[in-house]
Amino acid sequence: MPPAPDGLADLWTQALVHLRATTRRSVVDSWFAKMAVLRATDATVHLSVPDDHFRDYIEAHHLDTIRECLQAITQHPVAVQLEIDADGVAHERPVRGKTPAPHANQQPLLFAAAPAGIEPRQQPAAEATILPRFTLESFVVGHSNQLAASAARAVTESPGQTFNPLFLYGGVGIGKTHLLHAIGHAARALQTELRVRYVPAETFIEDTIRAMRSKEASARTDVRNLYRDGVDMLLIDDIQFLQGKEKTQEEFFHTFNALHQAGKQVVLTCDRFPSELQQFHDRLRSRFDWGLVAEIAPPDRELRCAILRRKVVEAGLTVPEDVITYLAEHLRNNVRELEGALNKLSAHQMLSSRSSGALRPIDLTLARSVLGPLIELPSRQLTAETIQRATAQHFSLKVTDLKGARRHRNVVIPRMIATHLIRKHTPLSYPDIGRVFGGRDHSTAMHACQKVEWMLQTDPAIQAAVQAIETLLGK
Repeated sequence: MPPAPDGLADLWTQALVHLRATTRRSVVDSWFAKMAVLRATDATVHLSVPDDHFRDYIEAHHLDTIRECLQAITQHPVAVQLEIDADGVAHERPVRGKTPAPHANQQPLLFAAAPAGIEPRQQPAAEATILPRFTLESFVVGHSNQLAASAARAVTESPGQTFNPLFLYGGVGIGKTHLLHAIGHAARALQTELRVRYVPAETFIEDTIRAMRSKEASARTDVRNLYRDGVDMLLIDDIQFLQGKEKTQEEFFHTFNALHQAGKQVVLTCDRFPSELQQFHDRLRSRFDWGLVAEIAPPDRELRCAILRRKVVEAGLTVPEDVITYLAEHLRNNVRELEGALNKLSAHQMLSSRSSGALRPIDLTLARSVLGPLIELPSRQLTAETIQRATAQHFSLKVTDLKGARRHRNVVIPRMIATHLIRKHTPLSYPDIGRVFGGRDHSTAMHACQKVEWMLQTDPAIQAAVQAIETLLGK
């Protein structure tokens, strides 16, 4: 294996750059950032992990991702071994491909039961999960996110009194998680005694399910204390993952009520408008409207340039303005896409320095060479299939659902929206559109288009959905 340019630490730094460009930020920050390279041989990279639970979870869910990333950096096939590095004593266990997912009580939950013979690990305080690099000051504000940013600042200054709950929604990679962490960070800075708890929705689900399955009567009380009595501000990321989970929604409903009635602040993020959460209880959806629902829309060109300039400074890079303009003009969907492009350029710059011995400048030539084949694709006419895929992706459905016969509202509305978009962006006639939806009659397609046109005039949720899908389509 070629040595890392500045040793083992630099090898893992490069790996984190790659992983941030391809993996959800919450996964990188919660898991990969807590690992390090202990040593590396020609064929094996030894990574440190803090405990058994952590190791089991990485093996079950992320091992292939790490291996592929390291192979891309080293340009060699590598094996990965995870070693527990507690108090300087490492215990090696070879990793052999994928392993079965750990049992529920082996997940790294806040109240996870330890396996026999292993002492329960000390659980971190809730504040430890709030990432200090996500601040209100580092959140770049523009027209598309101004309301959300102003509301975030307001709830940090007066928790539980202004906009309770605050419901932030928008597509992938546009700053929802950044703003959620920033709220927690700023609120704790203003009131040091404020008890702030940030959790991804998956953690709330896992804690609730574990408590329900536990034979110990105190387990459910522990979870309720964790999310009610022991918190002044509850921040939950990606609340849409509670869809269809009846008992978890029931628990969250009572948690929400308890916090709201006690004047405690609740902030939620979601990938869609509340009324689009079709598999939520009506009584729970209605509570999301009690405070303020604020959209974070995809950034416009001006904001994209401003975000890139901020990211360049944070990364300590030197990037000329023509490269920033080039990226902003071609990458239009979200902030994560912009950050990923900068990470790719930075990684390519570091890797190319190995062979040349000199750091190549990031200029327009390098940007076109590295990113051009991906972002300078010729403009293509949209097809019905492309629109169906984008619509299905937005609503977390399958294309077969849109083409099928199901008449449930959470399928019918997306199907009508896809019909409207196909009529708007392709030359297909109504009979043609009916055929691409499983052989429906032309009058069905016509009615769907008319219905959506009417809803666009009256329903903000439909407006937001159509706008989000068109953004996915590059329109």
